[in-house]
Amino acid sequence: MKTLLIGDTHLMARIILPKVETVIEKLDIKRVILLGDYTDQWGCVGFDDCYRDDLRFLYRWKQEMVSLGVEIVMLTGNHDVPYLIDEQASYSVANAFTFEWVKQMLYDLELQIAYRLDNYLVSHAGYTEDYEPMKWHFETITIDSQKKLQSLHNHVGLSRRGRYITGSPIWADLKWDMTEYYHKDFPKQIVGHSRVDSISLEKDIVGIDTFSLDTNYQPLGNGDMLLCKNGILTVIKFSEWQSKEYQTKRIECFGESRNRN
Repeated sequence: MKTLLIGDTHLMARIILPKVETVIEKLDIKRVILLGDYTDQWGCVGFDDCYRDDLRFLYRWKQEMVSLGVEIVMLTGNHDVPYLIDEQASYSVANAFTFEWVKQMLYDLELQIAYRLDNYLVSHAGYTEDYEPMKWHFETITIDSQKKLQSLHNHVGLSRRGRYITGSPIWADLKWDMTEYYHKDFPKQIVGHSRVDSISLEKDIVGIDTFSLDTNYQPLGNGDMLLCKNGILTVIKFSEWQSKEYQTKRIECFGESRNRN
């Protein structure tokens, strides 16, 4: 089965997923895995509609894809977990009512921590030698998972200014944790979380967070996506991501939401 993997979207589902849909149709994709961090973006914590517009779009998009026979797997990122555990972070949406709405929407999206894809272990940030994949990591997160999620949320590594040597599967850093301390039983992993300029297949730990932006919504990555078929990886280019057309879309997307608040 052909599987398409997408890195962190950060309130840009409205911009990214129409392109994903084109790839699905062109390549006859049967499964899509989104690697988390659906929430939060530079300068948007005070603009509720940025969250409402994007998560509504994401929810409808998932339902439409499922109705067309495409399996949608949604993993959980470090930016999503504060909502799920009722612990507002400095980068979370500020309004308490919107925060609660985002929490419910994330639960409705049926997230999970990890996914086994052929010979790869897929998660938001990666499994280091500090963390064992557990059964519940591969199951849908429910309200009863809050204490377990709290543990993942608290386990931040030194590379991310935490107090542990390495981070949890929502916090591990690609350049440090996943290079020096990756889990030896899972040498092949696919992760988001840590910004990369482009997807490289030279190593067994593959980072795909290519949609990061600077404070002016200029792209820091090239928008690469990843295709997996029978354990073989192929990079899918999104050449338009760095174009003026998509820069305009990003500014309009966040600007329109801000103007309505």
